Amino acid sequence: MPAGMELFPATDDTAWQLIRDVIDASDYYVLIVGGRYGSLDDAGLSYTEKEYDYAVSTKKPVIAFLHQNPTGLPRAKTETEPAAWEKLEKFRAKVERKHTCVYWQSADDLKSKVIVGLTAAVKRHPAIGWVRADKVPAEATLANILALKTRIAELEQEAAASRDQPPPGTENLAQDDDKFELHLSFKARQAVKEYPYHEDQGYTASITPSWNAIFAAVAPTMINEASDSSLRQSFRDFFSRESLKAFQGRKEFKGRTLREFVFRNDEIETCIVQLRALGLIKENDRKRSVKDIGTYWALTPYGNTSMVQLRAVRRDSTEDEELGGEATESDESDET
Repeated sequence: MPAGMELFPATDDTAWQLIRDVIDASDYYVLIVGGRYGSLDDAGLSYTEKEYDYAVSTKKPVIAFLHQNPTGLPRAKTETEPAAWEKLEKFRAKVERKHTCVYWQSADDLKSKVIVGLTAAVKRHPAIGWVRADKVPAEATLANILALKTRIAELEQEAAASRDQPPPGTENLAQDDDKFELHLSFKARQAVKEYPYHEDQGYTASITPSWNAIFAAVAPTMINEASDSSLRQSFRDFFSRESLKAFQGRKEFKGRTLREFVFRNDEIETCIVQLRALGLIKENDRKRSVKDIGTYWALTPYGNTSMVQLRAVRRDSTEDEELGGEATESDESDET
């Protein structure tokens, strides 16, 4: 909605106040300078420059268009007095110092550049703008908006409360202390006197950790987030520790080193799917570089609560008793 300053001749204080009010009510100030400096106020300043200075003082976005070559304009469209021409050049120089100016040569050229320049300014500096009276929401519409906001707030509270609960439909899924059978292979190494000084023998076996134990072991990896490869390695590390505990003490492995535990990829996939189905983990949807096409995993709010319940250290019920303990010698070579 243009408010052309040429429609408001500033011949007295009342007219100047009107111009100031129009500038105050505007979102953008478009300055077009050709070959004339314009009519002067009592102080010898053109009203165009005076309006421009006021717009700058109010921090309005200024879009400035200066004629490319004012000396080439017809004499009837330029200043003929040397003093006025000098003021015009100083005004142009001031505008060029403060703004990135666009230069035009003809009316058609100016028209297209004003459209482009104003559109760019609106995108860079979005302003309040105007709303037609028939577009203003009615009282009933405002009441509906308020009711919707209230309902949204209620739904957000319900959603927040449900975040620390398992998702519906998980009642029939294996979870908590239910066992999951994992198949593995490993090698048992025994030292020998002859070359090659050790002997490996392969074995296949299975272990049955609980879902709580599995989740408690891998959950800390995802406190911030974990890449897919890191999460899978956490599963393997935990399963390796459990396997070592399960088989190292057996008589057939006495004096032998258990190593190279290998687990089936499809069973690790099942673990990831199961924890996701139970609502404990989710694929992290944080925005990343277009070059990063990896998969990342994070705890859900329910998963975080479950992890804390499983992993947090509880206070000893005998806290009033004196602290005591017993130490025994350990074999430093007995490390895993």
